[in-house]
Amino acid sequence: MISLWEMVRLVNMVIIFRVLRIIPDIKLMALVASTLLDLVKNLRAFAGILVVVYYVFAVFGIWLFEGAIKAPSQRNNTSNYSMDCGTYEQLGYWPNNFDDFAAAVILLYDVMVVNNWQAFMDAYSIYTTEWSKLYFVCWWLTSSVMWVNLFVALILENFIYKWDRSHSCSVTEVERIRYETSVQLMFREQIQEPTEEELLSQLHQHPHLHLHW
Repeated sequence: MISLWEMVRLVNMVIIFRVLRIIPDIKLMALVASTLLDLVKNLRAFAGILVVVYYVFAVFGIWLFEGAIKAPSQRNNTSNYSMDCGTYEQLGYWPNNFDDFAAAVILLYDVMVVNNWQAFMDAYSIYTTEWSKLYFVCWWLTSSVMWVNLFVALILENFIYKWDRSHSCSVTEVERIRYETSVQLMFREQIQEPTEEELLSQLHQHPHLHLHW
């Protein structure tokens, strides 16, 4: 059962979420929120391809490395302090392996977010062969370099599209805005344009100009 104090805290948390109601009234916040909502709607194709790529690499990794690394038994387990710092053994990454599909997906996710991915690559190169590094480098290039950058590009493209639509204007309006922000208009009201007679008078008074009209 939830105590009264926990119930009060839960109600207070729900009340705080009422602040989200002001998001539509803030133009930039509404733009960001609509971008995220549209991203979720249009993410099905991207996520579907990513799931397929995960599945292919996980199955391929199980086929290559299943049972390659065995976790030490509790009786023969040595202290992690005797291992080299930052290695697979010292960090205790024994559950992250290719012995089953779930563990393979977690290991691939660690490599994708670059969470000590060199520790996994070095461990499997030690326990199997140096050619195993090729598998991890291929997955790193596919997931971290390509897919993460595509995801960021998808977010930016969606945001830029929303921004352009919210600030859409014609070519004539663009030229008008460009003129209105020019230096001439900034000082147009303070500076009076001289007449032709004043210009001729100033030219005749110039010490280095000798005009004969």
